[in-house]
Amino acid sequence: PIACAMATSRSIPVVDFQQLSPWPGEDVSLADSPTVQELHAAFSTVGFVFLTNHGIGRELIDSAFEVARTFFTRPLTEKEKYSRIDSSDNTGYVCLERESVDPSKPGDLKECYNITPIRSERLPDAEVPRFRAVVTELYEACMRLSLAILEAMGQALKLKDPHYFAKAHAAMGEGDKHNFTTMRLLHYPPLPPDSQIKPGQLRCGEHVDYGSITLLFQDPSGGLQVKQADGGYIDVPYMPEAVLVNLGALMQQWTADVYLATPHRVLIPMEEAKKRVVRQSLAFFVHPDNEVLVECVDGSNKYPPITAVEDTTRRLDRTY
Repeated sequence: PIACAMATSRSIPVVDFQQLSPWPGEDVSLADSPTVQELHAAFSTVGFVFLTNHGIGRELIDSAFEVARTFFTRPLTEKEKYSRIDSSDNTGYVCLERESVDPSKPGDLKECYNITPIRSERLPDAEVPRFRAVVTELYEACMRLSLAILEAMGQALKLKDPHYFAKAHAAMGEGDKHNFTTMRLLHYPPLPPDSQIKPGQLRCGEHVDYGSITLLFQDPSGGLQVKQADGGYIDVPYMPEAVLVNLGALMQQWTADVYLATPHRVLIPMEEAKKRVVRQSLAFFVHPDNEVLVECVDGSNKYPPITAVEDTTRRLDRTY
């Protein structure tokens, strides 16, 4: 298992990504640019960063929230027609309490829709006609941004081939047989009365993400917290103009703990009014291509080599 990383900063850094979005090209060296250095500092101390000027329009993000909301308000019988099958095909609907991202706790009080191949046949076209067009456009925009971030990370670490991380994700969007990168629409419905909430149950239990990096778009309702080195938590603020980026466990392993995958969770609100409203978020979980052998890039043997698909399926099986 990877070492348990904790953030050492009391706040989430904010980095202006305009210089790198879109990525200026393979022949450009930006290892010493302020943007790359700020990303490096954030990933090596906090594991989270807000990126502004990231190139994904707010109108598109709002459209994705809208089609997600339309789907999740459909009757359960309709949603279950699109249920996720198993770890070999991660696309589909995941019902309330089906997941326990913290296996020591009861099932999470959230429901989700996973999209792995952007050309998936199992999307709710009949129930939500705009669903496919909107999520496809956003998926492709997230891929472009993710590759730019991976390029910046390769430059920051001064890898022998600075494009190595980006090349290792070349099959993004081609589906589970090639790459497990997943867009996830998350819906946290109004909470039941306190008497019906199980002891220790959260909207999303404490966990670190899988894979390489995660892009997260939030609504204003709050609840996300990042764990600190002292065991406490900091609340993640709502920044509508920014995307929140954090690192997955596989990236911490890949970089031999230079970069941190920091535990985080989504709490049940204390305020009664917030318990009665829907919370939404949208995550883009980036994974290396399935057959990529992840070995510590510093040449050490701090972690044993593992293929990306082995790591992902092992973690998915533990969650479900």
